[in-house]
Amino acid sequence: MLLVEFFSRNSSKLIGALSIPTIIVLFWFYAQYEANQQVSEFNKAQKVRPNTDETTITNYELKEVDDSNQVRWLLAAKTGALEPVSHDVNLTDVHVDYMDGKTLKMRITAPVGQTNEDTRLVKLAGLGDKQVSACGEEGKVKLEAAKIELDKKNQFQAVGNVNIVWSNAAKVIGDTAFGALGSKGSNDLSNVKLIGHTHALIGSVEE
Repeated sequence: MLLVEFFSRNSSKLIGALSIPTIIVLFWFYAQYEANQQVSEFNKAQKVRPNTDETTITNYELKEVDDSNQVRWLLAAKTGALEPVSHDVNLTDVHVDYMDGKTLKMRITAPVGQTNEDTRLVKLAGLGDKQVSACGEEGKVKLEAAKIELDKKNQFQAVGNVNIVWSNAAKVIGDTAFGALGSKGSNDLSNVKLIGHTHALIGSVEE
């Protein structure tokens, strides 16, 4: 009987002693599993929103120059928040100037916008009651729309309540306008086409 009690006590001590490292090992595996799960969740979140570490630049500028170092166009904004992976830049209080030598031929202004430093695609949008506005040299022509998209070849598309006014000549209204910001550098909204519920007012037009 005493022998049985002796072995029973010793067996309990042995089991207790062995259980401690076993628990430690199990805890380590559990901690490793939890860490892997957290890393996996973080990576998934980064794939959805990979650009969480934005860099905000005050007085952001992006421009293109010709062979003689003359500015062809200049994009300037109050702030530009750069997303490092996509190279998209979210803009506030933005304007895009198209130049002919030192002469400003066209200025497009918008409350907000986005550009990409690689593709040079520019997307401008209105905000509240403020539209995107494009004004030609000396105010001879003006275009307003909810959104305007520009590519690096000066092609543009305007959508949403598009209004084009030629000073003292005509006003045309439509859903969508597209064309080029001038031909051969004139940047005067030439070759513009409007589609979708268009109508025109001819003669002296009050904006």
